[in-house]
Amino acid sequence: MEPAQLQLVFNVVAITGVSSLASFCYLLRKENRKLAAGIQVEPKHEKPRDTGAPALAQPTPAVVPAAPTAPRDMRLFAAHRRSEWVDGMTSAMPHVPRR
Repeated sequence: MEPAQLQLVFNVVAITGVSSLASFCYLLRKENRKLAAGIQVEPKHEKPRDTGAPALAQPTPAVVPAAPTAPRDMRLFAAHRRSEWVDGMTSAMPHVPRR
């Protein structure tokens, strides 16, 4: 192969590869933002600031710990998202039989 032809092939592969990678990254970022917006975030507890002055002896209220929540299983979450996606894809294509 001549160097000009080799350069042409390289340019075509590089341009299509970079544009494809950029589009995948864009779509993944968009999906991640959508998923992150749907996840409930627990508020962070702020620590009291130290003013430097000695604190008066005040009774501290009894802190009742919140009921522990079970962590979400990422495998179940991902499987549910995948099945929704597959169902959405198959409903868009009438020639594919649904499960």
